[in-house]
Amino acid sequence: MTGTPQAPADEAPAGVIRTLRELPRPAIVLLFGIALNRMGSFVALFLVLYLTGLGYSPAQAGFVLTGFGVGSIVGTFVGGSVTGRFGARAVIVWSMLLCGLSTAGLAAVTAIVPLLIVGFAAGAFGQMYRPAAATMLAELTPPQRLVMTSAAGRFGLNLGAAVGPLLGVWLAAAYSYQVVFAVNALVDLLFALVVLLVIPTGAGHRAPEDTAVPEDPAARDDRAAREDTAAGTDTTAGTDTTAGTDTTAGTDTARYRDLLRDRRFLLFLAGMFITAIAEVQYQSTLPLEVQQRGYPTALYGVVVALNGALVILVELPLTTLIQRFSMRATVAAGCLLLGVGLGLFGLPFGPWVFILGAVVWTLGEIISAPSIGAYPALAAPTPALRSRYIGALSTCQTAGWAVGPSVGTALFEYVGGAVWLMCAGLGVLAYLGMRAGVRDLVPR
Repeated sequence: MTGTPQAPADEAPAGVIRTLRELPRPAIVLLFGIALNRMGSFVALFLVLYLTGLGYSPAQAGFVLTGFGVGSIVGTFVGGSVTGRFGARAVIVWSMLLCGLSTAGLAAVTAIVPLLIVGFAAGAFGQMYRPAAATMLAELTPPQRLVMTSAAGRFGLNLGAAVGPLLGVWLAAAYSYQVVFAVNALVDLLFALVVLLVIPTGAGHRAPEDTAVPEDPAARDDRAAREDTAAGTDTTAGTDTTAGTDTTAGTDTARYRDLLRDRRFLLFLAGMFITAIAEVQYQSTLPLEVQQRGYPTALYGVVVALNGALVILVELPLTTLIQRFSMRATVAAGCLLLGVGLGLFGLPFGPWVFILGAVVWTLGEIISAPSIGAYPALAAPTPALRSRYIGALSTCQTAGWAVGPSVGTALFEYVGGAVWLMCAGLGVLAYLGMRAGVRDLVPR
């Protein structure tokens, strides 16, 4: 992996402690709220069990869960648009409020059609806050600290993802699934209340000139061309807000059509879509592979636990080193390793190959994910387009995670190990796409 190290010593990448100390209080509160919200998100984990317990067939329960997934895709897309129009703080508050009400509604309705509608709403509002939260973090964080802040946010998400299922299982066993959804709803409402009361209106407002990061000359010329395109398309796209208004809200009329003119960013999005298709195979197809080879289910549990443990323990300290390289290098190399690591699951060797594949796949995730989280906010040519760029990334990832299980399980059923060859191939394609699409931004 090659990249451009930082030149000035005083601008060298900071570790997580220094980064957190330099962040404003609203950013710390937002990071904590995101982790808390992830810890209390139970719907996707327990919805099928809840519905089959009500007497619905697995197919009917899966249909409702699909509605939840479709809502998630819609929510991430819409979240980018409404954030640019109404501001990140307002979107987070209202999406979490409506998500809490929708989640509570899952425990109150029993007919299939209302369940489908409420499930769709819970998925949409539950994901709508993601582009808004990422936009607010980008506004609150100095550009040279955005990669490490992204890693810190992922640490909270992964920690919440590790603790949340244990809490949900305990609540379901000790009480009921209705209580599980009620706690989920309360956590959503608590997140909305914290943002409303603690994060002030206008938090994260930053002038456009403060968002620049060092680039190579070619990337700088490319950015200038994109700014000219955005300005020619929409004369108000770069209009900033006053300090008294909400984050990212204002008179801008930027639209997703402006993003579609950025061909290099579209390559990045395509790379993220196919990477998500490959990545989700560890959830949908890997347990089938383990079972088909005659290994105990515990081996699959070890693989998933190893991935989570490595991300939680290694990502933050390793990001201090990784952020010294260009985003093009880290994103491309990480996507390649992720695909190749998953591809190793198809090798006809003993159980140790699953451990090796998990290590390589997780290393790719650790190398690329913090830069991927930071990149859209830095790549957007104007502040008005920032939420659209972030929302587009979330939408493509969510779409890949939704499509991937159907593709992978179909390949597994009819072509066997071809699914793992597909993962390796997608990793190579993502590498090439990222090398061509990701601008060589250097997050100082």
